[in-house]
Amino acid sequence: MMVTTPRRIALRWIGAAAAAAALGAAILSRGFWLPVSLPVTDVEHVHGLAVDPRDPRVLWVGTHAGLVRVMDGREWVRVGRTRYDMMGFTIVPGPSPVMLTSGHGGLTDRRPEPLGLEMSHNGGRTWRTIALAAAADFHALAVAPQNPAVLYGWSVGPRTGLYRSRTGGREWEFLGELGLGDVYDLTVSPGNASLVLAGTSRGLRVSTDAGTTWRVMPSFAHRVTVTAIAISRADPRVMYVYAMAPSLGLARSDDGGATWTPVGMYLGKENAASNLALDPGRPRVMYLATYRGDLFHSTDGGLTRERWLSDGTVVARSGEHR
Repeated sequence: MMVTTPRRIALRWIGAAAAAAALGAAILSRGFWLPVSLPVTDVEHVHGLAVDPRDPRVLWVGTHAGLVRVMDGREWVRVGRTRYDMMGFTIVPGPSPVMLTSGHGGLTDRRPEPLGLEMSHNGGRTWRTIALAAAADFHALAVAPQNPAVLYGWSVGPRTGLYRSRTGGREWEFLGELGLGDVYDLTVSPGNASLVLAGTSRGLRVSTDAGTTWRVMPSFAHRVTVTAIAISRADPRVMYVYAMAPSLGLARSDDGGATWTPVGMYLGKENAASNLALDPGRPRVMYLATYRGDLFHSTDGGLTRERWLSDGTVVARSGEHR
């Protein structure tokens, strides 16, 4: 009997997105230029979410076919001419926020595969490779809010395992697989650059020494797959995880992870949360993307939710929560 895993779920739902990306590449190969920004009604598989640190009305979505900018859930615009598969995606906070991503080029992209670490200083309009070209394929990226020079990335190849940077992503140290199994998400405590959480196929793992060693988070003894994690920058005591168990699903902690309470959102065994993002200033405002292509917005910590994407299609906002 085949066991359903987040990776199998993702591959199942990526098929249609890959076809769409191939069509876009074919158009490029015929000599057409894509505009720098383009309104969209369909969003290919979501790989990353980040709330803009300067304007919380803006949600950035890293997808199977490039970057999408969402304003208040009503305006969806694909940014830049890059249409490659953005796997890991994060934003480095600061007066001039920097975007980081990793992934795979389109059919017409002649750069080495995988792309390594890509950086944008202009809101995703253009990107350049700054490290690990053809050497790392980060499916999870995390920046330390307290010290943005510190980054962590989980690569699925060519060398699988955890990488750490103390130079803003320009130089990396390979730490190894570290017994973590499959890693789906990474996040760093806003108050401590050495405190890192990982959502893995072996549960919720924690490191207190900057990723060198790991253990099961004592308060989260459930040995179930954890696919997404978020810690509030406004109040680091507030944490969310998504666990693939009917008794858990989306769970919240208000005491720094000492105790956990299920919110009441379980997506079933054929789906899971692929990404979680929190408003930097409001810990109860959250966004949750799924492997199936849904995107939810909540203003009460996930108790009620408004659907912004349904199977990859933008939903007209009606104020309805479910």
